[in-house]
Amino acid sequence: METLTNGVLQLKRLTLADAPAFYALYALPEVGGHFDQSPFLPGETAVDFTRRIITHCAFIWTIRLCAQPEVIIGDAALHHYDPQGRQIEIGGSLLPPYWGKNLMRQAFELLIDFAGHTLNVERIIGKTSPGNSQAISMVKKLGFQSVGVIGNELILRKTIRQQPADQ
Repeated sequence: METLTNGVLQLKRLTLADAPAFYALYALPEVGGHFDQSPFLPGETAVDFTRRIITHCAFIWTIRLCAQPEVIIGDAALHHYDPQGRQIEIGGSLLPPYWGKNLMRQAFELLIDFAGHTLNVERIIGKTSPGNSQAISMVKKLGFQSVGVIGNELILRKTIRQQPADQ
């Protein structure tokens, strides 16, 4: 999996070497608190957590500033890839000091480009809690539209490539 960059951000593949920073990101109440339950399994170490996420998420990157490539400021992922349905889910988290700086939007733009060109998907799905107004606003600026609520998750979708009409 390649490193993705736009000159401001660098998305580098998540590895076990990133485990302390990755675990610390999700240990923050502002980040991990958005989930219905703890992101960690009982007794799970940083390495165990990172290994589990890498195993279940084939396309996951750390987010870094190009000016400070050694510092992990968040993660961005494409997951639940459905090659037959040509869709994939998108998600990510940032450390709170980096919120409101347009960085997650830039990371998502890199992922959307990767998904369309490399994975040939037509639709990107995003899920968040209906109360996460910052995330909802950000993805709507990227062209996502609300398509419904399942349980306590708002489902948003972006079509990046139209299917050709049947001849």
